[in-house]
Amino acid sequence: MDICAIAKLDLQVISQLYVSVFSSPPWNEDWEFTWAYERLNWIYQSQGFAGYIALDSKQILGAIMGHFVPFKGKKGFEIVEFLVAANYQNQGIGKKLLTQLELNLKQDNYDYIWLLTAKDSSAESFYCQRNYQRDCKIVLLNKEL
Repeated sequence: MDICAIAKLDLQVISQLYVSVFSSPPWNEDWEFTWAYERLNWIYQSQGFAGYIALDSKQILGAIMGHFVPFKGKKGFEIVEFLVAANYQNQGIGKKLLTQLELNLKQDNYDYIWLLTAKDSSAESFYCQRNYQRDCKIVLLNKEL
């Protein structure tokens, strides 16, 4: 398996994978390809974008992507999307993608990484096992219009 930087041409396949992953348990979200592509393309075009794919025999198995976020003179990075194909989860692919991202961010003198994920989920457990911590000062609020 290879870990490579995401190229614009990869977004089509990553979008298909995105729909597959997030339409299935535990997420069970309603996704369409055009929505996924719009979202991932927006992230790809964001200032300070970084992202990686896991490839096996030219097949994309997973992806991680996000962007630079400055805060009080420090360099932060927000992981916006992170996914691994359902039939390849729990095989170390996510760990390799996250490790690659962290190594590159350290080399680029980033100070911290942050992300949002489902509370009390397998995703939260994955991050906690890698020394990410729940922030006790922040709560996510939203409102449908």
